[in-house]
Amino acid sequence: MVAYKASAVAGFLKSPDPNLRAVLLYGPDAGLVAERTKIIAEVFARQASGTAEIIRLDDRDLAEDSARLEVELQTIPMFAESKVVRVTAGARLDVPALKSLLANLSDNALVIEAGNLRPDSALRKLFESSKTAAALPCYSDDRTLIGVIDAELFEAGLSIDSETRNYLMTRLGADQALSRSEVVKLALYAQGGTSITYDDIEAVVGDAGEIALENFVYAASGGDSGQALRELQRLAASGTDRAAALAALGRHFTQLHRVTSAQAAGGSVEQAVKSLRPKPHFKREPQFLIHCRKWGAGRLAQALPLIQEATRRSRRTPVLEATFAERLLLTLASRI
Repeated sequence: MVAYKASAVAGFLKSPDPNLRAVLLYGPDAGLVAERTKIIAEVFARQASGTAEIIRLDDRDLAEDSARLEVELQTIPMFAESKVVRVTAGARLDVPALKSLLANLSDNALVIEAGNLRPDSALRKLFESSKTAAALPCYSDDRTLIGVIDAELFEAGLSIDSETRNYLMTRLGADQALSRSEVVKLALYAQGGTSITYDDIEAVVGDAGEIALENFVYAASGGDSGQALRELQRLAASGTDRAAALAALGRHFTQLHRVTSAQAAGGSVEQAVKSLRPKPHFKREPQFLIHCRKWGAGRLAQALPLIQEATRRSRRTPVLEATFAERLLLTLASRI
C-alpha cells in the first residue's frame, strides 16, 4: 500500500519511487493538482529507458472510445519507445477496469489528475491499495506558496524579504497556478531592480482574493459568526479552501495580538499599528482598532492556539474542514 501524506508530496515529485508506474494526484486546488500532474508526467518521461512521449486524455476521448485508455497503456508509440498517459478523471473513467490495467503497465506510465476525492472514493482507494501505484493528495498551504514565490523570484534575479513576502501571500488566491502567474507578472514588473517592494505588489498583484479574505477575518474577529460562516462559504465556492482561510485568520489574530500586547506594555497603539507588516488597509484601520479593544491581549493569546489547532486539523483531515471551521468561529464569537 502506497498512500502519501500531503507533506511528503513535494519530496516524491523530486525523487519518485522507481518501482511505481502509476500516480493519482487529487485535491481541491485545481491549479496545484494540474501543476504537479505536469511535473510527475515529465519526470516519468525522463526516467524512461529511451524516448517517451506524453499522451493526454479526458472524458471526451473516453466517450468516443471507451477502450482508449487501455489501448494507449498497452501499445508502443510510433515515434518513441514508451509513453506517459496523462488522464483527467471524469465520469467516463472506468475504475474497475483500471485495476487490471495497473497490474500490467509494462514500460508505459499512467498519471491521473482528479479533484478533491473523499477517502471512500473508489479511484482513491484503488491507488492507495495498489503496490504499483501512488495516491498523492495536493493541498495548498503557506509552505507551498512560499516555494512558488521564492522559485519564481530567484529565477528572475530578484530578492524579497520575509515581511514583504508575507504581504504578497495575502494578495494571492488559493489556486497555485493563478498565484504563480501573479508572481511571474510581479517579477516582470520589477525587472531592472534587485528586490520586490510593497509598492511593486500594490501596483500589479490582484487584490480580489485579499478583499474576500479580509471580509472573512474581520467578521470573525468582530464576533459575527454568522457573517463569517457566509464569507467562508463564498471563499470555498470561489476556490479558497477553508484551511487557507483559517491560516489567514491566524495571521489576522496575530496582528491584533501584537498591537494589544504593545498597548499592555505601555506603548502607543497607533505606533504599533504603523509597525505592522503588512499594515491594515487604511479603510480597515478603525475597525481593526475596535477589535483590538474588544479582545484585549489576554483573550487574543488564548484564541491563537485555537485557530492554529483548527488550521492543523483542517489540513490533516480536509473532509472535515467545514466542521472544524464552524466550531472555531462559534467558539471565537463566544469569547469576545
